[in-house]
Order: sequence, then C-alpha cells, then structure tokens
Amino acid sequence: MAEPRWVPVGRIGRAHGLHGVVRVQAYGETLATRTGGDKVYLRPPAGDARELTLDTLNWHQRNCLTRFVGFTTREAAQALTGLELFLPEDQLPQLEEGEYYHYQLVGLKVETADGLSLGILREILATGSNDVYVVENDGKEILIPATEEVILAIDLEQGRMRVALPEGLTDDL
Repeated sequence: MAEPRWVPVGRIGRAHGLHGVVRVQAYGETLATRTGGDKVYLRPPAGDARELTLDTLNWHQRNCLTRFVGFTTREAAQALTGLELFLPEDQLPQLEEGEYYHYQLVGLKVETADGLSLGILREILATGSNDVYVVENDGKEILIPATEEVILAIDLEQGRMRVALPEGLTDDL
C-alpha cells in the first residue's frame, strides 16, 4: 500500500490555560470541518505519523482552541508547541470546481497572459478580503491579489498559473 500524501492543515501554538488546551493556527478551512473524536496527525520529517484524537475545538477567527484526547495538563500541551498537524490527502473535504487547496498552488509557475514568466508561487498570505500570492523570481517578490480579475487560469497538470497583473504591478517587470 502506498504511503499517503500528507497535507498540513494547521500549526500548534502555545498552551492555553492549565488543562491541555493549545491554540492552533488553521491553514485554510479544513480543520473547521473536524469535530471531537476525529483524527489528525503529527508527521515528523522521518518516521511514522502520530495519530491525535480531537477532544474539543472552539473557534476564534482563524485560530482554534483545541484539546487532544490524553493531553490534560499544560505541560503536555506545551510539548506540542510548534508542531504541524496533517491529514492524509484522501481525507480532505471535496472542493467546488475552480477551488484549490493552498498546497496544490504553492510551487506553481506564474506567468502573464502574454507568457512572461513572473516566477514561482512560494507562499499564500490569507488576508481579510482575499488571499495574496507571493511569487518569487531571482530573490525578488511580487505580491499578487488572488481575485477572479487577476487569476486567469490554473493548470495543476502543467504546474502553472496565468495572471493579468493590475496596473502598477507591471512597472518593475
């Protein structure tokens, strides 16, 4: 059986209170689909994934106060600080046509409608109104708003994204 593709869904932050609760920074909305009793995983760079069972989840904006089954003290919670949470790709919720997970987009080649290479999408910044794509080219960064007017096409099979840059972003190209 093939090893599943592991997708990061959040990062565990500091302990919150005395009873094993941690703050989790969610990547996207995937963790919001989880409930008590569901499984998430710690995936070290080498070795087997470690299964954690969600006990409680309480949301505050994009952060989640979470307790895992078996973690009942502040000390136990602190031991998880900084670790990433993962799900196997086949456990991710299905998306609508034209929607993508961040992990699918990071690494795409970004080019203009004319075929001018802008670089590689390295990071996605979540803002209040829309995401912003950080595209890197020769050590320089271009910040591209992820809106329908700007993002013309995404081709995962070809590994590229075509964009129509707004006025002002083309000045330094």
